[in-house]
Amino acid sequence: MHVLVGVAAALLLTGCSDRPNDLVDNRYYQDPESATTSAPPPSTPAPPPSPAAAPTTQRRAAELDGRAMTAQDLAAEGVQPSGSPTRTVQPTLPDCQVPLGDAQSGYQAGWAYPTGSTVRQYLAEYREKAEDVVAAARAKITCGTYKSAGTDVRVSAPVVTDKQVSWCATSSKQSACTVLEADGPVLSVVVVTATTEAKAKAAVTRIAPLAATALGRNS
Repeated sequence: MHVLVGVAAALLLTGCSDRPNDLVDNRYYQDPESATTSAPPPSTPAPPPSPAAAPTTQRRAAELDGRAMTAQDLAAEGVQPSGSPTRTVQPTLPDCQVPLGDAQSGYQAGWAYPTGSTVRQYLAEYREKAEDVVAAARAKITCGTYKSAGTDVRVSAPVVTDKQVSWCATSSKQSACTVLEADGPVLSVVVVTATTEAKAKAAVTRIAPLAATALGRNS
């Protein structure tokens, strides 16, 4: 077991777009005797339809769904879903602007505790190994502090294990503890926010193994 973590709408225009503009040559204003009649040009046959593209988007979505934590996984935490999951790709994390690489697909889901603390999981699939993204995050999460909405945020030293990196970012308002883990081409990011670093760290320590189990579920 590992150790831890749109939809494009098409608009089809139909109707009169392929009809000639009858006003271009003023044909309605010509004398009937002088009007020249000619046979309409032969219509150009429509090209054959292209083969349907492979459903890679649906396949990736299904794969990420199968690696995400479920309500059953988090039952002991007493959390409730916070909104519906989305399939957006996240390019960076706010802490030290950690890069998350060029993902091919993404999945995000969130949960909330009765106290107001939150859990968020982000999954992303890459062409290459996701451990390269973990390595890049490990190299970047060294800023120490940064500002968010005018407030200083202190970033702890990262804790590094095989294919995993974790840290906490704490301000006067809240603390967020994050765990990144890679499994092949899939990256899992788990972020827990709470009023104090101790609470966020305790929660993410409990949840990280659950995310790791889910990450390896269909690998």
